[in-house]
Amino acid sequence: MKLADVPIRSNKKTAEMDWREWTEHLERTRELYQRAAQTQTFAEIELGNGKHPVCILPWSDIHWGGRGVDYKTFRSSTEEILSTPHLYVALVGDLVEFAIKLRSVAEICAQVVGPDKQVQFLENWLDELKPKLILSTWDNHPVAREEAQAGVSLVKKMLAQRTVMFDGIGEAKIKVGKQIYNTVWSHKFRGSSYLNPAHAGQRHMRFQSPHSEIAVMGDIHTPCFSVYWDGPVKRLSIVAGSLNTDSLYARRHFSIYTQPIYPVMELNHEIHEFTPFTSLGEWRRRRGL
Repeated sequence: MKLADVPIRSNKKTAEMDWREWTEHLERTRELYQRAAQTQTFAEIELGNGKHPVCILPWSDIHWGGRGVDYKTFRSSTEEILSTPHLYVALVGDLVEFAIKLRSVAEICAQVVGPDKQVQFLENWLDELKPKLILSTWDNHPVAREEAQAGVSLVKKMLAQRTVMFDGIGEAKIKVGKQIYNTVWSHKFRGSSYLNPAHAGQRHMRFQSPHSEIAVMGDIHTPCFSVYWDGPVKRLSIVAGSLNTDSLYARRHFSIYTQPIYPVMELNHEIHEFTPFTSLGEWRRRRGL
């Protein structure tokens, strides 16, 4: 008998696929992930006792651990925040350097404190600042880089355990006394303008969040704010500054000038009015604090 004539018998498995069954399984998995998530997209936050206006300081792009950071200003600013009444802080990303992307040896060498100590610092600092913290956002340094390398971010987890944490663009209804302010936050919005650093926030409110009246971001290290009327709606777009004042990357790609300045906004508790100030110092002087 020829080998070709020998029949082959086996219990070869035949695949079974039922798209309805799989969809039900994935729907259940999605529900479990949503229940386990600590981050969010929408939030409602109430500030103060309703008897005073409040001030919100958007703080971002500290880049702690980098050699070019203005640590003296960082320390004095933290002490000022802790001692100022009716002041709250929103963390808008890049709080630590986390040079783990390996895009440049020079960038890694300029990181004078390793990522492990940056995490320890951040945890210690956040615990002291916690009574002042209202929210935090994703960023492209620790959060996005950790996720790219390991699929998980310790920094994001720490922030989410202590604040309302937006893992992407997030909208927050902030209640102060009788007033509710519609705000939108992100480390970065799409769009840019060479002449108007506030453009990205303005663009986002126009096309993606028309019900929002205040947009806040960081990332570009260019402190500014713009108050304007968009049809019948008064809007405010704020961009935070940076404490990384001696960054080689910034000097090569942005500017030789980095301003360690952070605009703030006051939200009134009785009438619907938001007022920006160029810095916390200006707000304190104007309010006699």
